[in-house]
Amino acid sequence: MKKEVLLDGVKCAGCANTVQEKFSAIEGVESVEVDLATKKAVLESQTEIDTETLNAALADTNYSVLSA
Repeated sequence: MKKEVLLDGVKCAGCANTVQEKFSAIEGVESVEVDLATKKAVLESQTEIDTETLNAALADTNYSVLSA
């Protein structure tokens, strides 16, 4: 399944890398691409991943998912 989300707080390449690492660690996620210019992430997963799960993965960062 493909999911695109809008991110808040992502301002640099390091931020984008952190989000990519956090989302990649979620069970079932097969790939993650973060676009710094648009502040969007595109996830490919085996099952549907909800916004709460994505925000939980970012809980120890200054980033969040604004919309899915």
